[in-house]
Amino acid sequence: MTDNSPLANGNPFDDEHYQAMKKRLKKRVGPKRYKHSKGVAKAAKQLAKVYGLDPQKARMAGLVHDWDKCYRDAESTQRALDLGMDIDPVILHEMPWLLHGPTAAEALSREFPEWGDDVFQAIARHTSGAADMSPLDCVIYTADIIEPGRDYGPGSGLEELRDMVGKVPLEELYYQAFKFTFRYLMEGDRRLFPGTAEIWNTLIVKHAQYSAAE
Repeated sequence: MTDNSPLANGNPFDDEHYQAMKKRLKKRVGPKRYKHSKGVAKAAKQLAKVYGLDPQKARMAGLVHDWDKCYRDAESTQRALDLGMDIDPVILHEMPWLLHGPTAAEALSREFPEWGDDVFQAIARHTSGAADMSPLDCVIYTADIIEPGRDYGPGSGLEELRDMVGKVPLEELYYQAFKFTFRYLMEGDRRLFPGTAEIWNTLIVKHAQYSAAE
């Protein structure tokens, strides 16, 4: 949105802005992705309320987390190059399906700088995760997994993860969500984000520390 837009001022996460972004997203992605994005927005808003974050900000970040899922692998690589991003060559050329978070964050940050760096970081990290996740990062990462439309099949542990909301600290919820994803990828013989092992090693140490402190 430009400065001439009627939505350029005021709260960038209010209902008017949210509805405007929904309309744009609907034109940008397919029906299945659009439904998923709305589900993530709903889950993110609920998580934000439970854990004391701004629910409207979380809702917007959840809605647009897959903003660049409209690109195929080769297109994702070119998108990153066109944006002038400094990306690990392994991801850029061999694992382009991991680019949609970072490229969306970069593109949206240029169009909507008023959203703030915390929103763009959460979008960028929603697939890979990180060892030093902010509360909003944790909310978007987890919402992407537990949104109402997700179904990983019986025995996946998804319902157990959903049931933890509000019963465990947000840091613990993210740890369990990351472990859920790690297990899902390993069991499906899928390639991992290059930094996954390092993230896991850091998280397991933190988990042991705060578990011992309880």
